[in-house]
Amino acid sequence: MKFVGWGSAHRRSMRDLVGDMKMSDKHAHELKLKQLSFVRQLTTIMVLTSILNVVVVLFCFRDTLVFNSLLIWTAAVVVLNIVSVARKYHLDRSKVSVERALNFYVRLALSHGLIWGAVPFLVMHTADNQGHMILGIQLAGIMFAGSFLQSRIPLAAYAFMFPISLGVAGSMIFTGNPQDQFVAVLSLVYLAVLLLAVRWSHEQFIEQQLNAAAVKEQSQVISLLLRDFEESTSDWLWQTDTDGVLMEIPLAVEGVEHENDNVMIGNTLVSLFQRDESSWVLETSLMRKESFRDLVMKVQNVGDDRWWSLTGKPIYEDGVFKGFRGVAKDVTQSKEIEDRIAYMAHYDGLTGLPNRVSMQEQLEKAMRKPLIPQMSRALVWLDLDNFKWVNDTLGHPAGDELLQHVGARLQEVCDERDVVARISGDEFALIVERPSDGQLETFLDRLTDYLSEPYDLWGSTANCSASVGVRLFDSEMTDSRVILKHADLALYQAKKVGKANWCMFTQELDDRARARLQVESDLHHAVNENEFKVYFQPQVNAHTHQIVGCETLVRWQHPTRGLVYPGEFIEHAEDNGLITRIGDWVLRAALSEARKLPEHIRISVNISPVQIHSANLIPTIVHAIAANNIDPSRLELEVTENVLMSDTEFTLQRLHQLKEIGIRIALDDFGTGYSSLSYLRRFPFDRIKIDKSFVRDIETRSDSRSIAVATLSLAKSLGMRCTAEGVETRYQADFLRDCGCDELQGFFISRAQPLEKLQHMIELKKVQEKVTLIQDQRDFMSRRASEMHRTEKAS
Repeated sequence: MKFVGWGSAHRRSMRDLVGDMKMSDKHAHELKLKQLSFVRQLTTIMVLTSILNVVVVLFCFRDTLVFNSLLIWTAAVVVLNIVSVARKYHLDRSKVSVERALNFYVRLALSHGLIWGAVPFLVMHTADNQGHMILGIQLAGIMFAGSFLQSRIPLAAYAFMFPISLGVAGSMIFTGNPQDQFVAVLSLVYLAVLLLAVRWSHEQFIEQQLNAAAVKEQSQVISLLLRDFEESTSDWLWQTDTDGVLMEIPLAVEGVEHENDNVMIGNTLVSLFQRDESSWVLETSLMRKESFRDLVMKVQNVGDDRWWSLTGKPIYEDGVFKGFRGVAKDVTQSKEIEDRIAYMAHYDGLTGLPNRVSMQEQLEKAMRKPLIPQMSRALVWLDLDNFKWVNDTLGHPAGDELLQHVGARLQEVCDERDVVARISGDEFALIVERPSDGQLETFLDRLTDYLSEPYDLWGSTANCSASVGVRLFDSEMTDSRVILKHADLALYQAKKVGKANWCMFTQELDDRARARLQVESDLHHAVNENEFKVYFQPQVNAHTHQIVGCETLVRWQHPTRGLVYPGEFIEHAEDNGLITRIGDWVLRAALSEARKLPEHIRISVNISPVQIHSANLIPTIVHAIAANNIDPSRLELEVTENVLMSDTEFTLQRLHQLKEIGIRIALDDFGTGYSSLSYLRRFPFDRIKIDKSFVRDIETRSDSRSIAVATLSLAKSLGMRCTAEGVETRYQADFLRDCGCDELQGFFISRAQPLEKLQHMIELKKVQEKVTLIQDQRDFMSRRASEMHRTEKAS
């Protein structure tokens, strides 16, 4: 069994040695075609070589006894060569299969091998040593040359070399000469070497053909992919020579009539595009042999604008620059979208004017631009005065149309070199430059007058003036944020002094703004550090001059500025929202001090518009009353008409809730508002306070005396008590008393003082630091607070 297995393995190894390598049918057929083409090309060479060698044999052995036999052998060689040539022409013209043609060449090689293998047997026994050497060299050359020439077909090579090698070895053995026998063995060794060499050469040939086939397949696949890529997308390939001249037209446009005649072989790549920054980058990259990517350029044509995106890189072969190759893409649609987005990012969609971003860029450029002597350059910031009224009464579409009219008027009144922008809402900004001989002021007057003219909106007439703030440019200003802030400060001042006006920025406005910021910052610190104090100004009976109440006034004990009065910080506290915390503190402090006062003296506390809307107002009052065991009727809250003008229904509802607790409500500064009588009819106030502006002029103006008398009569007729503020002289006190005023308050009675400094007027009680709460009072207040919360939620 082992012997049989070894024989089978041996036969397989022999087949591997002499046969072709295993491969796919497709590659095997291509390989056979290559083999057939190769041997067809060598047939003529082999025939001529054979004839040449025959001539050499005849010449070398012309004087031997076997010459006649050699002539017969020569005839056989000639016939065989004739058959070979004839068969070659026949195969070239006929459609013989590749396998049959290769088998013919194998048989032909075997025939040549047998003929040349017979030569040693013909001449070896008659030739001398020199003849042996000549014949051996000649046969060795024929065997080696023929084997390598036919190595593309291993079977043909083997069929050719085996008979020759065996003929040489056999003839040498039969001579009986030991040296010839050694040559015979050596010829067999050469045969083995040739076998391996032919096999190695054939493997190299096959590997070369397979690699070539693989490269060809890859090239075909790449070509198909590129064609699919170009046909399925808007991208296409391009290539230039070393001078930047197009060498091939993209497949996507081949055979298509292009709207741009420049897209053709022979034109330079740069000439396809308009001259701009991107084309300069392209030209520089081509010159420096550098790669470039996503260069968006406008194509040179006479039709619609077209934009291409170009990407390319240099081509090098063996280190030599051959040109550029890359990809182009039509990005016209995306370019239009990008341009639209860029427009929307820099221009206002309603008016078409530049927006805040664009204005910021123009402002930066204007600040970097040197100032021209005898010229005034200014940033003009304007805001419409009654725009909210137009929106509320005529609707937002009318408001939009008004903004369009304003934008048109601004462009009419401005020069072409001026910058006009809509910042946001009803805010606009200008950058103008005028001669310094007063033309800027003239322009501002004309601007405010023109914007104050009525507007025709859908058949309705709307008056909507504008307030204008102006900030002049100067060489020291380098921060655009500062100049914007200054223009806004000037605009704020223009609104403050009167609408439809313009105001130029001054350093005083900036100083005031800084002081305002400092006050607001100090206010936060004051609230946290408890720097506030409560002062009390007595209110006396106009007839008996007995103290019946005290108005609570807050003071700020500033660590560096000293005592600060409310007029200097209340407005700031209302703006930044601290007024609620301050007001709650004043309520608690006032009721805490009220424990020291006699039971018949009430405490008055002012309530701001912001505080009246606070959700903590009622809980703060209830808890403060309960904590200090104060009768609710002793607390009187003073509200101005400004409080009533803000969300009137809610404010009146809140006042009713407070009055249900038992708290008194007084209308402060009566006569200074717009709808006093309407408020008196809608809410039953406990007290009316005549504003000090009327009391101050009682001695000098009859109209003030008339207003005071009318107010006193109105209060009496409505069943309300009346208190006069700002009483500073005896004449004022006597006049008001004689006219029926109930109570007086002012410097004539006393200035506002801490409660301890009023002991000469009020006998204060001694109270403990901790107050023992009366359970009934606490329960009452808790129930009242719960009822107030439920009422608020229900409303």
